[in-house]
Amino acid sequence: MLCFKNETSLKHIGTQDIVTERFFLRKFQIEDLNDIYNNWTSDSEAAKYNAWKIHSSINVTKEYLNEWIKQYEKKDYYLWAITDKKSKEVIGSISASNIKNKKLYCEIGYTVSRKYWNKGIATEVLINVLNFLTIKVGFKNIRAYHDVKNIASGKVMQKSGMKYVQNKKQFFLNSEKLVMDCCVYDYKT
Repeated sequence: MLCFKNETSLKHIGTQDIVTERFFLRKFQIEDLNDIYNNWTSDSEAAKYNAWKIHSSINVTKEYLNEWIKQYEKKDYYLWAITDKKSKEVIGSISASNIKNKKLYCEIGYTVSRKYWNKGIATEVLINVLNFLTIKVGFKNIRAYHDVKNIASGKVMQKSGMKYVQNKKQFFLNSEKLVMDCCVYDYKT
């Protein structure tokens, strides 16, 4: 019996370094703790439209960080620290989640420190991660959500080549708001 490799399968390689014009995307390290806490997990404005709660202490962030680092052992785990090339400061994160192997599908989410908003950072990073996930891993459909009130995030998705699909109520188990009105965007290859 002849067996042929399914050319429509994902080639999971885990979180790999990605270099953009201004940023170095890499795995999180324990030394990133202060940047993570100070730049976004303790900031109510950064958390405002996201599915995670503001961290009440640096110890909460440390627990999350330890779990993120542990997950890097998995080949289907994709979470990057957005690191400024010049300052070496970790200013945000971007990740792929809710992976559906047979459907070649995942969802993407990102957070950038408030002091770096409106500088084209999320767009630059998102374009590069979309390319990585489609070209290197083989995803055919990548979806992203944003709170309808977070217009800036929708603009990032549009500038990155994602297409608006619909508005939808989305349920988040980790959010201050359990139900959020979201805009849905897709990136298909």
